[in-house]
Amino acid sequence: MRIPYSSLYFTRVLSKGAFGEVWLAQLENRQVAVKRILNEKKNDEKEIECFGAEIKLMASFSHPKIVEFMGVSWSSMQDVCAVTEYMAKGDLPGAQFLSLTAMVNQAEELLSFGSPRRGFSTSMHSLVDEGELQEEGGKNATELLAFYRQRCEQFHAEREQTLAHLAQIEVSKEEAHRLKWELKTKNEEIADLEESLKKANAALFQTKAELIDLQTENKTLKLQEQDDRQKIQQLLALTQPITEQVTFFRDCRPEMQQERKKKKPQKSGFAVRGNAPSLKNITQSIPPNKVLRTIYMPNEQTAALTKTIENLQKQLESHQQLTETRIQALLDGFAEEKAKMLLHQQQIEEKSTQLVKQVEKTKRVLTQTTKDYLVLRHKSQETERLAHEEIFQVKQKCDTLVTEKTKLTEKVREETNALREVVREEGNQTVLEFRNQALSRERDLHILKEQYAAMQEACTKRIQDLQKLEVILYGRGLTAQERQVLRYDENYALDSNELSEEIAALQRRLMDLSVDLAEA
Repeated sequence: MRIPYSSLYFTRVLSKGAFGEVWLAQLENRQVAVKRILNEKKNDEKEIECFGAEIKLMASFSHPKIVEFMGVSWSSMQDVCAVTEYMAKGDLPGAQFLSLTAMVNQAEELLSFGSPRRGFSTSMHSLVDEGELQEEGGKNATELLAFYRQRCEQFHAEREQTLAHLAQIEVSKEEAHRLKWELKTKNEEIADLEESLKKANAALFQTKAELIDLQTENKTLKLQEQDDRQKIQQLLALTQPITEQVTFFRDCRPEMQQERKKKKPQKSGFAVRGNAPSLKNITQSIPPNKVLRTIYMPNEQTAALTKTIENLQKQLESHQQLTETRIQALLDGFAEEKAKMLLHQQQIEEKSTQLVKQVEKTKRVLTQTTKDYLVLRHKSQETERLAHEEIFQVKQKCDTLVTEKTKLTEKVREETNALREVVREEGNQTVLEFRNQALSRERDLHILKEQYAAMQEACTKRIQDLQKLEVILYGRGLTAQERQVLRYDENYALDSNELSEEIAALQRRLMDLSVDLAEA
Protein backbone atom coordinates (compact mmCIF):
# COMPACT_ATOMS: atom_id res chain seq x y z
CA MET A 1 0.00 0.00 0.00
CA ARG A 2 1.37 3.42 -0.93
CA ILE A 3 1.39 6.14 1.74
CA PRO A 4 1.66 9.80 0.62
CA TYR A 5 5.13 11.10 1.38
CA SER A 6 3.72 14.48 2.44
CA SER A 7 1.66 12.83 5.23
CA LEU A 8 4.84 11.68 7.05
CA TYR A 9 6.32 14.11 9.62
CA PHE A 10 9.85 12.95 10.58
CA THR A 11 10.71 13.57 14.26
CA ARG A 12 14.10 12.06 15.09
CA VAL A 13 16.54 9.26 14.16
CA LEU A 14 16.02 6.06 16.14
CA SER A 15 18.95 4.04 14.78
CA LYS A 16 21.50 4.10 11.97
CA GLY A 17 23.42 1.32 10.24
CA ALA A 18 25.90 0.82 7.39
CA PHE A 19 23.27 1.03 4.64
CA GLY A 20 20.13 2.62 6.14
CA GLU A 21 18.57 4.53 9.00
CA VAL A 22 15.31 4.30 10.97
CA TRP A 23 13.32 7.45 11.78
CA LEU A 24 10.45 8.09 14.19
CA ALA A 25 7.65 9.75 12.23
CA GLN A 26 4.05 10.83 12.73
CA LEU A 27 1.38 9.47 10.37
CA GLU A 28 -1.92 11.23 11.07
CA ASN A 29 -2.61 10.33 14.76
CA ARG A 30 -0.19 7.42 14.97
CA GLN A 31 3.56 7.11 15.56
CA VAL A 32 5.36 4.93 13.01
CA ALA A 33 8.92 3.78 12.28
CA VAL A 34 10.28 4.71 8.84
CA LYS A 35 13.32 2.97 7.32
CA ARG A 36 15.15 4.55 4.39
CA ILE A 37 18.54 4.54 2.63
CA LEU A 38 21.47 6.65 3.84
CA ASN A 39 21.96 9.98 2.08
CA GLU A 40 25.37 8.98 0.68
CA LYS A 41 23.91 5.80 -0.88
CA LYS A 42 20.71 7.24 -2.36
CA ASN A 43 22.21 7.50 -5.87
CA ASP A 44 23.44 3.88 -5.91
CA GLU A 45 21.09 1.87 -8.13
CA LYS A 46 22.29 -1.41 -6.59
CA GLU A 47 21.39 -0.18 -3.09
CA ILE A 48 17.96 0.92 -4.30
CA GLU A 49 17.35 -2.53 -5.86
CA CYS A 50 18.48 -4.30 -2.65
CA PHE A 51 16.25 -2.04 -0.54
CA GLY A 52 13.31 -2.76 -2.87
CA ALA A 53 13.89 -6.51 -2.41
CA GLU A 54 14.00 -5.98 1.38
CA ILE A 55 10.69 -4.08 1.25
CA LYS A 56 9.12 -6.94 -0.76
CA LEU A 57 10.36 -9.41 1.87
CA MET A 58 8.96 -7.26 4.70
CA ALA A 59 5.62 -6.97 2.92
CA SER A 60 5.37 -10.77 2.61
CA PHE A 61 5.46 -11.22 6.43
CA SER A 62 2.05 -11.18 8.07
CA HIS A 63 1.75 -12.56 11.61
CA PRO A 64 0.42 -11.24 14.93
CA LYS A 65 3.87 -11.71 16.53
CA ILE A 66 5.80 -9.87 13.78
CA VAL A 67 6.06 -6.11 13.41
CA GLU A 68 3.26 -4.86 11.16
CA PHE A 69 4.28 -3.60 7.71
CA MET A 70 2.06 -0.60 6.92
CA GLY A 71 3.17 0.43 3.43
CA VAL A 72 5.67 2.18 1.17
CA SER A 73 6.12 5.92 0.67
CA TRP A 74 8.20 7.88 -1.84
CA SER A 75 8.42 11.17 -3.68
CA SER A 76 11.24 9.91 -5.94
CA MET A 77 13.30 6.73 -6.28
CA GLN A 78 15.98 8.19 -3.98
CA ASP A 79 13.45 8.91 -1.19
CA VAL A 80 11.75 5.49 -1.08
CA CYS A 81 11.10 4.35 2.51
CA ALA A 82 9.31 1.52 4.33
CA VAL A 83 6.71 2.40 6.99
CA THR A 84 6.30 -0.11 9.84
CA GLU A 85 4.72 -0.30 13.26
CA TYR A 86 6.53 1.65 16.00
CA MET A 87 7.39 -0.32 19.16
CA ALA A 88 7.77 2.19 21.98
CA LYS A 89 9.40 -0.35 24.35
CA GLY A 90 11.94 -1.55 21.81
CA ASP A 91 12.37 -4.89 20.09
CA LEU A 92 12.45 -8.33 21.71
CA PRO A 93 16.27 -8.64 22.10
CA GLY A 94 16.50 -5.18 23.70
CA ALA A 95 13.64 -5.61 26.17
CA GLN A 96 14.28 -6.95 29.67
CA PHE A 97 12.44 -10.17 30.28
CA LEU A 98 9.99 -10.29 33.11
CA SER A 99 10.24 -12.57 36.07
CA LEU A 100 8.48 -15.91 36.20
CA THR A 101 5.63 -14.55 38.33
CA ALA A 102 5.10 -11.67 35.96
CA MET A 103 5.10 -14.05 32.99
CA VAL A 104 2.55 -16.27 34.72
CA ASN A 105 0.27 -13.30 35.35
CA GLN A 106 0.91 -11.75 31.97
CA ALA A 107 -2.06 -11.98 29.61
CA GLU A 108 -0.41 -11.15 26.29
CA GLU A 109 1.52 -13.69 24.24
CA LEU A 110 5.34 -13.61 24.11
CA LEU A 111 7.46 -14.59 21.12
CA SER A 112 9.58 -17.71 21.69
CA PHE A 113 11.93 -19.29 19.19
CA GLY A 114 11.37 -22.76 20.62
CA SER A 115 7.75 -22.52 21.70
CA PRO A 116 4.74 -23.91 19.79
CA ARG A 117 2.37 -21.70 17.74
CA ARG A 118 0.28 -20.72 20.73
CA GLY A 119 1.64 -18.11 23.10
CA PHE A 120 4.28 -19.13 25.63
CA SER A 121 2.81 -17.06 28.45
CA THR A 122 -0.72 -18.25 27.65
CA SER A 123 0.34 -21.89 27.83
CA MET A 124 2.20 -21.22 31.10
CA HIS A 125 -0.77 -19.38 32.51
CA SER A 126 -3.05 -22.24 31.60
CA LEU A 127 -0.61 -24.80 33.00
CA VAL A 128 0.07 -22.96 36.26
CA ASP A 129 -3.63 -22.38 36.96
CA GLU A 130 -4.45 -23.73 40.41
CA GLY A 131 -7.71 -25.34 39.34
CA GLU A 132 -6.01 -27.37 36.63
CA LEU A 133 -3.21 -28.29 39.02
CA GLN A 134 -5.78 -29.75 41.39
CA GLU A 135 -7.52 -31.56 38.53
CA GLU A 136 -4.22 -33.05 37.29
CA GLY A 137 -3.53 -34.56 40.67
CA GLY A 138 -1.97 -31.73 42.62
CA LYS A 139 1.53 -31.52 41.16
CA ASN A 140 4.22 -29.95 43.24
CA ALA A 141 4.42 -26.19 42.54
CA THR A 142 8.16 -26.14 43.25
CA GLU A 143 8.88 -28.77 40.59
CA LEU A 144 6.66 -26.92 38.14
CA LEU A 145 8.49 -23.64 38.77
CA ALA A 146 11.84 -25.40 38.39
CA PHE A 147 10.66 -26.87 35.09
CA TYR A 148 9.70 -23.47 33.77
CA ARG A 149 12.92 -21.92 35.05
CA GLN A 150 14.76 -24.53 33.00
CA ARG A 151 12.59 -23.70 30.00
CA CYS A 152 13.41 -20.00 30.43
CA GLU A 153 17.14 -20.77 30.63
CA GLN A 154 16.87 -22.84 27.45
CA PHE A 155 15.03 -19.99 25.81
CA HIS A 156 17.76 -17.51 26.82
CA ALA A 157 20.42 -19.85 25.45
CA GLU A 158 18.53 -20.24 22.16
CA ARG A 159 18.09 -16.47 22.03
CA GLU A 160 21.81 -15.83 22.51
CA GLN A 161 22.69 -18.38 19.83
CA THR A 162 20.18 -16.90 17.42
CA LEU A 163 21.42 -13.35 18.07
CA ALA A 164 25.01 -14.44 17.51
CA HIS A 165 24.00 -16.20 14.29
CA LEU A 166 22.12 -13.11 13.14
CA ALA A 167 25.15 -10.94 13.93
CA GLN A 168 27.36 -13.26 11.86
CA ILE A 169 24.86 -13.15 9.01
CA GLU A 170 24.75 -9.35 9.19
CA VAL A 171 28.57 -9.15 9.17
CA SER A 172 28.83 -11.65 6.30
CA LYS A 173 26.18 -9.73 4.41
CA GLU A 174 28.05 -6.45 4.85
CA GLU A 175 31.31 -8.17 3.89
CA ALA A 176 29.71 -9.71 0.80
CA HIS A 177 28.31 -6.36 -0.21
CA ARG A 178 31.71 -4.71 0.31
CA LEU A 179 33.42 -7.47 -1.72
CA LYS A 180 30.88 -7.06 -4.51
CA TRP A 181 31.52 -3.35 -4.56
CA GLU A 182 35.32 -3.89 -4.61
CA LEU A 183 34.94 -6.53 -7.35
CA LYS A 184 32.91 -4.12 -9.42
CA THR A 185 35.55 -1.40 -8.92
CA LYS A 186 38.38 -3.83 -9.79
CA ASN A 187 36.55 -4.99 -12.92
CA GLU A 188 36.18 -1.40 -14.04
CA GLU A 189 39.87 -0.78 -13.36
CA ILE A 190 40.80 -3.97 -15.28
CA ALA A 191 38.69 -2.86 -18.23
CA ASP A 192 40.40 0.55 -18.20
CA LEU A 193 43.85 -1.09 -17.97
CA GLU A 194 43.04 -3.48 -20.82
CA GLU A 195 41.94 -0.57 -22.97
CA SER A 196 45.14 1.31 -22.08
CA LEU A 197 47.19 -1.84 -22.84
CA LYS A 198 45.59 -2.16 -26.26
CA LYS A 199 46.38 1.46 -27.02
CA ALA A 200 49.97 1.01 -25.75
CA ASN A 201 50.46 -2.14 -27.88
CA ALA A 202 49.17 -0.35 -30.95
CA ALA A 203 51.50 2.59 -30.27
CA LEU A 204 54.42 0.17 -29.64
CA PHE A 205 53.89 -1.66 -32.93
CA GLN A 206 53.59 1.66 -34.74
CA THR A 207 56.86 2.82 -33.14
CA LYS A 208 58.60 -0.45 -34.09
CA ALA A 209 57.44 -0.09 -37.69
CA GLU A 210 58.71 3.49 -37.77
CA LEU A 211 62.02 2.31 -36.23
CA ILE A 212 62.45 -0.34 -38.93
CA ASP A 213 61.71 2.22 -41.62
CA LEU A 214 64.27 4.59 -40.09
CA GLN A 215 66.89 1.81 -39.89
CA THR A 216 66.26 0.94 -43.53
CA GLU A 217 66.52 4.56 -44.53
CA ASN A 218 69.77 4.82 -42.54
CA LYS A 219 71.25 1.80 -44.29
CA THR A 220 70.18 3.16 -47.66
CA LEU A 221 71.89 6.42 -46.86
CA LYS A 222 75.04 4.53 -45.82
CA LEU A 223 75.06 2.64 -49.14
CA GLN A 224 74.56 5.87 -51.02
CA GLU A 225 77.43 7.35 -49.01
CA GLN A 226 79.72 4.45 -50.02
CA ASP A 227 78.69 4.82 -53.64
CA ASP A 228 79.41 8.53 -53.49
CA ARG A 229 82.85 7.82 -51.98
CA GLN A 230 83.66 5.39 -54.80
CA LYS A 231 82.63 7.95 -57.36
CA ILE A 232 84.79 10.55 -55.62
CA GLN A 233 87.74 8.12 -55.67
CA GLN A 234 87.20 7.48 -59.39
CA LEU A 235 87.13 11.20 -60.07
CA LEU A 236 90.31 11.63 -58.05
CA ALA A 237 91.89 8.76 -59.99
CA LEU A 238 91.19 10.55 -63.27
CA THR A 239 93.16 13.58 -62.09
CA GLN A 240 96.12 11.42 -60.95
CA PRO A 241 98.61 9.33 -63.04
CA ILE A 242 97.10 6.22 -64.57
CA THR A 243 98.09 2.99 -62.82
CA GLU A 244 97.27 -0.41 -64.10
CA GLN A 245 94.52 -1.98 -62.09
CA VAL A 246 92.94 -5.32 -62.69
CA THR A 247 89.55 -5.99 -61.19
CA PHE A 248 87.97 -9.43 -61.17
CA PHE A 249 84.21 -9.75 -60.96
CA ARG A 250 82.38 -12.88 -60.10
CA ASP A 251 78.97 -13.50 -61.45
CA CYS A 252 76.81 -14.19 -58.38
CA ARG A 253 73.58 -14.60 -60.22
CA PRO A 254 71.74 -17.84 -59.45
CA GLU A 255 71.80 -20.59 -61.99
CA MET A 256 68.69 -21.20 -64.04
CA GLN A 257 67.18 -24.66 -64.37
CA GLN A 258 64.64 -25.30 -67.04
CA GLU A 259 62.43 -28.38 -67.10
CA ARG A 260 61.78 -29.43 -70.61
CA LYS A 261 58.66 -31.42 -71.27
CA LYS A 262 58.69 -31.08 -75.02
CA LYS A 263 61.49 -30.39 -77.39
CA LYS A 264 61.36 -26.91 -78.68
CA PRO A 265 63.69 -25.00 -80.86
CA GLN A 266 66.46 -23.52 -78.75
CA LYS A 267 67.08 -19.86 -78.76
CA SER A 268 70.35 -18.13 -78.29
CA GLY A 269 71.24 -16.84 -74.82
CA PHE A 270 72.27 -13.42 -76.05
CA ALA A 271 70.76 -10.62 -78.06
CA VAL A 272 72.23 -8.85 -81.06
CA ARG A 273 71.97 -5.13 -81.02
CA GLY A 274 73.00 -2.30 -83.30
CA ASN A 275 74.45 -3.10 -86.71
CA ALA A 276 75.68 -6.53 -85.68
CA PRO A 277 74.61 -9.51 -87.73
CA SER A 278 71.40 -11.21 -86.75
CA LEU A 279 71.22 -14.23 -84.51
CA LYS A 280 70.28 -16.49 -87.38
CA ASN A 281 73.29 -15.42 -89.44
CA ILE A 282 75.58 -15.87 -86.45
CA THR A 283 74.31 -19.37 -85.75
CA GLN A 284 74.62 -20.29 -89.38
CA SER A 285 78.15 -18.93 -89.54
CA ILE A 286 79.31 -20.95 -86.52
CA PRO A 287 80.71 -24.29 -87.46
CA PRO A 288 78.95 -27.27 -85.95
CA ASN A 289 82.04 -28.43 -84.05
CA LYS A 290 82.26 -25.13 -82.13
CA VAL A 291 80.58 -24.33 -78.73
CA LEU A 292 78.47 -21.21 -78.24
CA ARG A 293 78.93 -19.54 -74.82
CA THR A 294 77.24 -16.60 -73.06
CA ILE A 295 79.51 -14.05 -71.46
CA TYR A 296 78.24 -11.72 -68.70
CA MET A 297 80.02 -8.43 -68.52
CA PRO A 298 80.70 -7.08 -65.05
CA ASN A 299 78.55 -4.22 -63.82
CA GLU A 300 79.90 -1.41 -61.66
CA GLN A 301 76.74 -1.21 -59.46
CA THR A 302 76.56 -4.91 -58.60
CA ALA A 303 77.97 -4.52 -55.10
CA ALA A 304 75.67 -1.61 -54.29
CA LEU A 305 72.67 -3.44 -55.61
CA THR A 306 73.66 -6.52 -53.65
CA LYS A 307 73.83 -4.55 -50.42
CA THR A 308 70.53 -2.87 -51.23
CA ILE A 309 68.94 -6.27 -51.74
CA GLU A 310 70.39 -7.51 -48.45
CA ASN A 311 69.04 -4.47 -46.66
CA LEU A 312 65.65 -4.94 -48.23
CA GLN A 313 65.67 -8.60 -47.22
CA LYS A 314 66.57 -7.67 -43.63
CA GLN A 315 63.85 -5.00 -43.66
CA LEU A 316 61.39 -7.56 -44.99
CA GLU A 317 62.40 -10.04 -42.27
CA SER A 318 62.00 -7.34 -39.60
CA HIS A 319 58.61 -6.39 -40.97
CA GLN A 320 57.61 -10.05 -41.12
CA GLN A 321 58.77 -10.63 -37.55
CA LEU A 322 56.95 -7.49 -36.38
CA THR A 323 53.83 -8.49 -38.29
CA GLU A 324 53.96 -12.02 -36.84
CA THR A 325 54.34 -10.56 -33.34
CA ARG A 326 51.47 -8.19 -33.95
CA ILE A 327 49.31 -10.96 -35.41
CA GLN A 328 50.14 -13.18 -32.42
CA ALA A 329 49.20 -10.35 -30.03
CA LEU A 330 45.97 -9.82 -31.96
CA LEU A 331 45.27 -13.57 -31.82
CA ASP A 332 45.91 -13.59 -28.05
CA GLY A 333 43.63 -10.57 -27.62
CA PHE A 334 41.03 -12.22 -29.81
CA ALA A 335 41.27 -15.41 -27.71
CA GLU A 336 40.83 -13.37 -24.51
CA GLU A 337 37.91 -11.45 -26.01
CA LYS A 338 36.42 -14.72 -27.19
CA ALA A 339 36.75 -16.22 -23.70
CA LYS A 340 35.16 -13.11 -22.20
CA MET A 341 32.45 -13.21 -24.82
CA LEU A 342 31.79 -16.88 -24.06
CA LEU A 343 31.64 -16.10 -20.34
CA HIS A 344 29.37 -13.13 -20.99
CA GLN A 345 27.26 -15.30 -23.30
CA GLN A 346 27.04 -17.94 -20.58
CA GLN A 347 25.96 -15.30 -18.07
CA ILE A 348 23.42 -13.96 -20.56
CA GLU A 349 22.14 -17.52 -21.15
CA GLU A 350 21.79 -18.06 -17.39
CA LYS A 351 20.03 -14.72 -17.05
CA SER A 352 17.90 -15.61 -20.05
CA THR A 353 17.03 -18.93 -18.41
CA GLN A 354 16.05 -17.10 -15.22
CA LEU A 355 14.03 -14.62 -17.24
CA VAL A 356 12.34 -17.48 -19.12
CA LYS A 357 11.45 -19.08 -15.79
CA GLN A 358 10.21 -15.73 -14.54
CA VAL A 359 8.20 -15.29 -17.75
CA GLU A 360 6.73 -18.76 -17.33
CA LYS A 361 5.87 -17.94 -13.73
CA THR A 362 4.39 -14.65 -14.88
CA LYS A 363 2.42 -16.51 -17.54
CA ARG A 364 1.08 -18.88 -14.91
CA VAL A 365 0.17 -15.95 -12.71
CA LEU A 366 -1.35 -14.22 -15.73
CA THR A 367 -3.32 -17.36 -16.59
CA GLN A 368 -4.58 -17.64 -13.02
CA THR A 369 -5.32 -13.92 -12.95
CA THR A 370 -7.12 -14.16 -16.29
CA LYS A 371 -9.09 -17.11 -14.98
CA ASP A 372 -10.00 -15.21 -11.84
CA TYR A 373 -10.81 -12.16 -13.95
CA LEU A 374 -13.10 -14.18 -16.21
CA VAL A 375 -14.81 -15.72 -13.20
CA LEU A 376 -15.21 -12.31 -11.59
CA ARG A 377 -16.42 -10.83 -14.86
CA HIS A 378 -18.97 -13.62 -15.21
CA LYS A 379 -20.07 -13.03 -11.64
CA SER A 380 -20.20 -9.28 -12.21
CA GLN A 381 -22.21 -9.77 -15.39
CA GLU A 382 -24.56 -12.11 -13.55
CA THR A 383 -24.81 -9.60 -10.71
CA GLU A 384 -25.37 -6.81 -13.22
CA ARG A 385 -28.09 -8.84 -14.92
CA LEU A 386 -29.79 -9.50 -11.60
CA ALA A 387 -29.39 -5.83 -10.71
CA HIS A 388 -30.96 -4.82 -14.03
CA GLU A 389 -33.82 -7.21 -13.39
CA GLU A 390 -34.27 -5.80 -9.90
CA ILE A 391 -34.08 -2.26 -11.28
CA PHE A 392 -36.68 -3.15 -13.90
CA GLN A 393 -38.92 -4.64 -11.24
CA VAL A 394 -38.37 -1.60 -9.03
CA LYS A 395 -39.19 0.67 -11.98
CA GLN A 396 -42.39 -1.29 -12.58
CA LYS A 397 -43.23 -0.98 -8.89
CA CYS A 398 -42.42 2.72 -9.06
CA ASP A 399 -44.67 3.15 -12.09
CA THR A 400 -47.43 1.24 -10.29
CA LEU A 401 -46.93 3.34 -7.17
CA VAL A 402 -46.91 6.53 -9.25
CA THR A 403 -50.18 5.48 -10.87
CA GLU A 404 -51.67 4.64 -7.49
CA LYS A 405 -50.32 7.91 -6.14
CA THR A 406 -51.97 9.81 -8.99
CA LYS A 407 -55.24 8.07 -8.37
CA LEU A 408 -55.01 8.64 -4.64
CA THR A 409 -54.07 12.27 -5.26
CA GLU A 410 -57.12 12.79 -7.44
CA LYS A 411 -59.31 11.00 -4.92
CA VAL A 412 -57.87 13.02 -2.04
CA ARG A 413 -58.30 16.21 -4.07
CA GLU A 414 -61.96 15.36 -4.69
CA GLU A 415 -62.51 14.44 -1.04
CA THR A 416 -60.68 17.59 0.01
CA ASN A 417 -62.85 19.74 -2.23
CA ALA A 418 -65.99 18.06 -0.93
CA LEU A 419 -64.79 18.41 2.64
CA ARG A 420 -63.85 22.02 1.97
CA GLU A 421 -67.39 22.70 0.73
CA VAL A 422 -68.86 20.98 3.76
CA VAL A 423 -66.54 22.85 6.09
CA ARG A 424 -67.32 26.11 4.30
CA GLU A 425 -71.06 25.53 4.73
CA GLU A 426 -70.65 24.51 8.37
CA GLY A 427 -68.39 27.50 8.90
CA ASN A 428 -70.94 29.84 7.41
CA GLN A 429 -73.60 28.39 9.67
CA THR A 430 -71.30 28.63 12.66
CA VAL A 431 -70.44 32.21 11.76
CA LEU A 432 -74.11 33.06 11.57
CA GLU A 433 -74.73 31.42 14.92
CA PHE A 434 -71.74 33.19 16.49
CA ARG A 435 -72.87 36.47 14.95
CA ASN A 436 -76.34 36.05 16.43
CA GLN A 437 -74.83 35.10 19.78
CA ALA A 438 -72.51 38.10 19.60
CA LEU A 439 -75.39 40.40 18.81
CA SER A 440 -77.43 39.00 21.71
CA ARG A 441 -74.38 39.28 23.97
CA GLU A 442 -73.85 42.83 22.84
CA ARG A 443 -77.49 43.63 23.66
CA ASP A 444 -77.14 41.99 27.06
CA LEU A 445 -73.89 43.81 27.58
CA HIS A 446 -75.48 47.10 26.62
CA ILE A 447 -78.33 46.45 29.07
CA LEU A 448 -75.86 45.50 31.80
CA LYS A 449 -73.84 48.62 31.10
CA GLU A 450 -76.96 50.74 31.42
CA GLN A 451 -77.91 48.94 34.66
CA TYR A 452 -74.36 49.33 35.91
CA ALA A 453 -74.33 53.02 35.09
CA ALA A 454 -77.71 53.59 36.82
CA MET A 455 -76.66 51.52 39.82
CA GLN A 456 -73.31 53.28 39.97
CA GLU A 457 -74.99 56.68 39.82
CA ALA A 458 -77.50 55.73 42.58
CA CYS A 459 -74.74 54.28 44.74
CA THR A 460 -72.59 57.33 44.25
CA LYS A 461 -75.46 59.60 45.25
CA ARG A 462 -76.31 57.43 48.25
CA ILE A 463 -72.63 57.36 49.35
CA GLN A 464 -72.42 61.12 49.17
CA ASP A 465 -75.56 61.47 51.28
CA LEU A 466 -74.24 58.99 53.85
CA GLN A 467 -70.94 60.80 54.04
CA LYS A 468 -72.70 64.06 54.70
CA LEU A 469 -74.88 62.39 57.33
CA GLU A 470 -71.85 60.80 58.92
CA VAL A 471 -70.17 64.14 59.24
CA ILE A 472 -73.26 65.61 60.86
CA LEU A 473 -73.74 62.66 63.25
CA TYR A 474 -70.12 62.51 64.37
CA GLY A 475 -70.26 66.23 64.90
CA ARG A 476 -72.83 65.84 67.68
CA GLY A 477 -73.85 63.24 70.18
CA LEU A 478 -75.56 60.07 68.93
CA THR A 479 -79.05 59.31 70.16
CA ALA A 480 -80.72 55.95 70.25
CA GLN A 481 -82.75 56.69 67.16
CA GLU A 482 -79.60 57.90 65.41
CA ARG A 483 -77.85 54.74 66.44
CA GLN A 484 -80.68 52.76 64.92
CA VAL A 485 -80.36 54.85 61.80
CA LEU A 486 -76.63 54.18 61.94
CA ARG A 487 -77.28 50.45 62.15
CA TYR A 488 -79.55 50.79 59.17
CA ASP A 489 -76.75 52.61 57.44
CA GLU A 490 -74.34 49.78 58.36
CA ASN A 491 -76.74 47.27 56.86
CA TYR A 492 -76.92 49.49 53.85
CA ALA A 493 -73.11 49.52 53.77
CA LEU A 494 -73.17 45.74 53.77
CA ASP A 495 -75.65 45.86 50.92
CA SER A 496 -73.37 48.24 49.07
CA ASN A 497 -70.45 45.80 49.51
CA GLU A 498 -72.48 42.99 47.99
CA LEU A 499 -73.46 45.32 45.22
CA SER A 500 -69.80 46.13 44.59
CA GLU A 501 -69.07 42.41 44.32
CA GLU A 502 -71.91 42.00 41.84
CA ILE A 503 -70.53 44.91 39.85
CA ALA A 504 -67.09 43.25 39.80
CA ALA A 505 -68.69 39.99 38.64
CA LEU A 506 -70.52 41.87 35.90
CA GLN A 507 -67.23 43.45 34.84
CA ARG A 508 -65.55 40.04 34.66
CA ARG A 509 -68.47 38.70 32.63
CA LEU A 510 -68.19 41.70 30.36
CA MET A 511 -64.49 41.01 29.83
CA ASP A 512 -65.20 37.34 29.02
CA LEU A 513 -67.79 38.37 26.49
CA SER A 514 -65.33 40.81 24.92
CA VAL A 515 -62.72 38.02 24.62
CA ASP A 516 -65.26 35.62 23.09
CA LEU A 517 -66.25 38.27 20.57
CA ALA A 518 -62.61 38.94 19.70
CA GLU A 519 -61.95 35.21 19.16
CA ALA A 520 -65.09 34.85 17.04
